[in-house]
Amino acid sequence: MKNIQFWALAGAFLCTLSGCDDKDDNVVTPLMGLAYPQVILLSDEGDGDLEDEDKFSFKITLGDRVDPAGEELGGKVVPLEKDVTVQFQVTDTKGFSKLSDYLKDWTAFYEIDDCTTSEDQNIDLNLTFDPATGVGSVRFPAGVEEIELEFETDEDLFDDDVFNSESRGLVLKLIGLNANGENVAVNTTNVFEYKVLDDEGIYGEWELDVEDATEFQNFKKLFGLINEGIQNLQADDVDEITISFEYGEWKAEVKLKETERVEECGEVEEENKVIELEAEFEEMDDDKLEGDLEFAESIEQADGSEVDFTYAGSFQVQGKRLTLTLKGAYDDAQTSTITLHLKK
Repeated sequence: MKNIQFWALAGAFLCTLSGCDDKDDNVVTPLMGLAYPQVILLSDEGDGDLEDEDKFSFKITLGDRVDPAGEELGGKVVPLEKDVTVQFQVTDTKGFSKLSDYLKDWTAFYEIDDCTTSEDQNIDLNLTFDPATGVGSVRFPAGVEEIELEFETDEDLFDDDVFNSESRGLVLKLIGLNANGENVAVNTTNVFEYKVLDDEGIYGEWELDVEDATEFQNFKKLFGLINEGIQNLQADDVDEITISFEYGEWKAEVKLKETERVEECGEVEEENKVIELEAEFEEMDDDKLEGDLEFAESIEQADGSEVDFTYAGSFQVQGKRLTLTLKGAYDDAQTSTITLHLKK
């Protein structure tokens, strides 16, 4: 006890000598002496969409670094002071051989605000791309945190009426940088993988028959476990229920008959109110027409803590119909094993 009192007094004494003040409580002095470079890298590891999608995109971003003000303890993005040029390459094609067969056009832009992009302001990022080699380059402007590159694709190349168990898609990576005197490096290790998802399998949007009382009650039993709004639903309140299987993600959407006014970019529209659930896949046999799946996520509680939920079970696709058998667990509660029948 004496040692604790001694060090407490000593700390108070040193604080007095050094001019400690309450206003400095939340300020951390950053280690500015080390001239670490900025890092440009790919924002995500991958994405995917259905066979008939006509475009996809990926983002190039600046990594977080030490906040010069010392206020953001986790670091922050510090934009560059000069433009730089980033080189990239499209490689590892699957399901096709010539990039020109799939990639038809390309553009680059960045977000100015929620309603405006650099394209709207006719700002050119000097994007170049050669489909014969897969190599391209793009200007990363000063003062910008991230840019997005979008490829227009041939929506008919992969769109068919059969289930494809083989992978289709491509890989993108950053391969170089013209730093223009900036203290900046490029991450050439990470890659972005784009996958073409087969809608003859489990991927895509499936609809639950709300007018079928058994299916509706089973949906409520399953997902009312994690959402009170679903738990209290009446069939007359609902316009549509859909379940979607996307790249790495599961979604359920309950579109209500009740509407609300929504303003977006200066335009006001009347839209249906929606209850949404989302989770990430822990497991899914997406190369088969039937198999196992598991998805999980956490829900923030009123006190700021988070509680995990998990749904696990199996699926079977037969043409335009999906049989989904799941058991849910949330906190100390769980459901029985419940089967849903959905259609496209």
